[in-house]
Amino acid sequence: MRRTALVAAAALAATSALVLGACSSTPSTSDSTGAAGSDITIAAPLSGQLGDKSFMDSANAGLTKAADDLGVKVKVIEAGADDAPAWERNLTEASASGENNLIVTGGTVMASTLEKVAAQFPDQKYLIFDSESVGPNVTGISYAQNEGAFLVGALAALVTDNPDVFPRATGSHKIGVAGGMDIPVIQDFITGFTQGAKAIDPSITVDVRFINDFASAQKGYDIAMAQFNDGADVVYQVAGAAGLGVLQAGEDSGRYAIGTDSNQNDLHPDSTPASAIKSVDNTVYDAIQSFVDGKLEMGTTITGNIANDGVGIAFNDALVPADIQKKVDDLKQQVIDGTITVDTAL
Repeated sequence: MRRTALVAAAALAATSALVLGACSSTPSTSDSTGAAGSDITIAAPLSGQLGDKSFMDSANAGLTKAADDLGVKVKVIEAGADDAPAWERNLTEASASGENNLIVTGGTVMASTLEKVAAQFPDQKYLIFDSESVGPNVTGISYAQNEGAFLVGALAALVTDNPDVFPRATGSHKIGVAGGMDIPVIQDFITGFTQGAKAIDPSITVDVRFINDFASAQKGYDIAMAQFNDGADVVYQVAGAAGLGVLQAGEDSGRYAIGTDSNQNDLHPDSTPASAIKSVDNTVYDAIQSFVDGKLEMGTTITGNIANDGVGIAFNDALVPADIQKKVDDLKQQVIDGTITVDTAL
């Protein structure tokens, strides 16, 4: 992809916005559960922008489904992925308005901000995805992203070890991870991915590099192209909107790239053998459903893992034959059975 096209794609993602329903009512925040869905107003100040085809879009899908199916009113508030002051400002304004029965936010980078703001508004109820609870008025949703990454790490090893099956691979026994930033949650992906690869072939080399950006598709593209040029047959992107550039690099380089958080296989179907799934959409929707039913417990954390389908893998059946899929699925079952414990960086 030309540089201008990548920049344009990133700009489009940065300017996308979505507001669902209206937030004109002013219900009490201290008596918000067990009400009819149409009486519930939800604000969702995010630590990023829509259009990433991944993490934020998955969360938005859960919010959209809640609005459509449950009748709740939802307002999504976007902010730059590196604009921490905006995250706090938006979260504080949503809390101070008194208009929202539930405030939904997400991303591990938002956890410390929410902990600060939630303490200032003890009667406001919050839901944070991709983080443990950070207060008595906060429900957390955490994910075993290391387990999902374990599965795609195993697949990446199988790709580079089988160039006869995967013609874009060179048999270099080298794979890579392009991470958005060097932070604990990204290290957790890397830990699981590396363990999964080594479970297939202990001699595999894993080239880890950081984009230092979750928004720039061009930076993601450049990092991934460098990894491919240095011999990686597969690069796994864990970089939000910047990861779109990594997937494009997989196509342009003639190698393979693996998606994350959402099923990104269709973006580049000739070069994306699989995506690691983090079911943000389903878990956010289920939590809102529990809130509407008056059953969402504050001060607790919901965990999504391989065993409960909170994380997993989506294969591109056109690229990954059934026998290769079975090898990965066998490892998945071993994780479920407890035969394999996936290491974590957290």
